Amino acid sequence: MVGDIKTLLKNRKFIYLWTSQIISQLTIQVMNFLLLVNIFKQTGSAIATSLLWVVYALPAIIIGPLAYVMVDMLDKRKLLVITNLFQAIVILIYAYFAKDSFFVLYIVVFIYSFLNQFYVPAESSTLPSIIKTEDLAYANGLFSLTQQAAIIFGFGFAGVLNRHLGFIPSIYLCGFLMLIGFISVLYLPKIRPKEAIPTKPVRAFIKIFSIAVAGYSFIKDHKEVLFPSLLMVGLQVILTVIIVNMPQIAHSVVKIDINLTGVYMVIPAGLGAFAASVYVPRLLGRGWRKKRLIDNCLLIFSLFLISLTFVVPKLVLIYRLLITIITFVFAGIAVVGIIVPSQTYIQNVTPEKLRGRVFGNFWFLGMVGTLLPILISGIVTQVFGIKFLLFLLSVILFATYFWSKKNGQKVIQKDFVKIVT
Repeated sequence: MVGDIKTLLKNRKFIYLWTSQIISQLTIQVMNFLLLVNIFKQTGSAIATSLLWVVYALPAIIIGPLAYVMVDMLDKRKLLVITNLFQAIVILIYAYFAKDSFFVLYIVVFIYSFLNQFYVPAESSTLPSIIKTEDLAYANGLFSLTQQAAIIFGFGFAGVLNRHLGFIPSIYLCGFLMLIGFISVLYLPKIRPKEAIPTKPVRAFIKIFSIAVAGYSFIKDHKEVLFPSLLMVGLQVILTVIIVNMPQIAHSVVKIDINLTGVYMVIPAGLGAFAASVYVPRLLGRGWRKKRLIDNCLLIFSLFLISLTFVVPKLVLIYRLLITIITFVFAGIAVVGIIVPSQTYIQNVTPEKLRGRVFGNFWFLGMVGTLLPILISGIVTQVFGIKFLLFLLSVILFATYFWSKKNGQKVIQKDFVKIVT
């Protein structure tokens, strides 16, 4: 395996793309933390922090599915260059105007997310074009590890940057990092599309829309794809609710400075996810059933939320921090233990020509699915407190666990026709 990774690292095209991915992931995690902390400090409102995610999700709803299809019809190198450059400009402009208006923050998040609807699919679909087929699994593995590491370092050091460098200088640093990403993708080769967008606007829209609808139809008509997808969307919703409410959890449950959120909560979760990214594929390779692993991890994640609700707040400081770190490590393990087997199963049962649309549509559904829960979570936290919200999430996960134990196997079988008549 090490030899195969060394082969990848000798591929300059891969290095250019990987550099862009590292910078993009790291920047977005640092920005997430900085903006959440800034909003919470200025407003003290869970609703205000929830609105941040709503604004981030809106571009996915407006353009997401069509953008994913359009990427396959445009020069991917140009898309990567343009999106990296404009994201850098948007961040730097925000750093300049940040003191003038609090609401500028939401505008910047919307524009950044809009550009991301093109960057993310362009990045993932460029990878197979610049490396050999036999190296693709290792390249995807490195990209996955980068995502986990970005969470660890992004959230972990964002608090340190915010405390010692300051909010605005930290934002400037993010902007300059994105400029490095822009320079990196300049060296990629042109990747011309196999199919062009029709020149006439009406025909172009009809074609793009019909391709996007085909992906949704496949998911809807195949329960062996639909239900694992719903599980992943549900998990994404719960994770997003937790992330958006991280400042509240740090302040009211763990009772620490919110600048230390990354150190005591996000870094442990990232380390758990990092370890699971290595060992979960090994367990599946040794014959572990995917459903067994998913069920066990649903139970672990439920117990994590119960611990945060009833155990952690009652402990003295040293034990509170210790149990917080341990539980977040297991939360990270549980999340990967649900996502990896679910994704693997969907990939196995989905025809190759439809995989891009299926996962693109999953990203869109995940974004849409989070909007209402995020708004509700902000209201629930504001009225009843963060502990009640965490308990509510644990009840949902426990219910999912018991339902999966009872009905899950029937649902994912291709010959299972109908659950409810």
